[in-house]
Amino acid sequence: LVERWFTLEDPTRLEPAERELFVEAELDSGLRLRGIIDRVDVAPTGEVRIVDYKTGKAPRPEYAEGALFQMKFYALVVWRLKNVIPRRLQLVYLGSGDVLTYDPVLADLERVERKLLALWEAIRQATETGDWRPRPTKLCGWCDHQEHCPEFGGTPPPYPLPVTAAIGEQGRMGPD
Repeated sequence: LVERWFTLEDPTRLEPAERELFVEAELDSGLRLRGIIDRVDVAPTGEVRIVDYKTGKAPRPEYAEGALFQMKFYALVVWRLKNVIPRRLQLVYLGSGDVLTYDPVLADLERVERKLLALWEAIRQATETGDWRPRPTKLCGWCDHQEHCPEFGGTPPPYPLPVTAAIGEQGRMGPD
């Protein structure tokens, strides 16, 4: 993987603004978003590029949108923190040597925010009602958790208590 990385990017020429950057932002709704961005580059013009590394191979084109969701999530957090829309999102697949890029616009980030709010509301409702229905797909046959899934006659484990463990003081971008 290291050899592939050197082929894709010459690390001796990279000067990232941040590496393994913990980011956290709270939306107007109160929903708190957190993540760790592998690399943030800032051009002399102030344009931001967010880079994430994957050890596997790139997804087929029809699955690229799903792969980019994480990157759009990071872009949303950076936009909410710094009021800056990253110029480029870049996924580097070290397993296959592919690089997937995307240049987000404001409408993308607003769409991701709406999707996250809808997902959070669905989770909140499921928590209140205890109704956690499985949504089977063709990938279920590969799942290691079939013994816990009602779709396969399994019994879900008890719902865990909230976790309040503190996060280590890494590089941070966001509220103190």
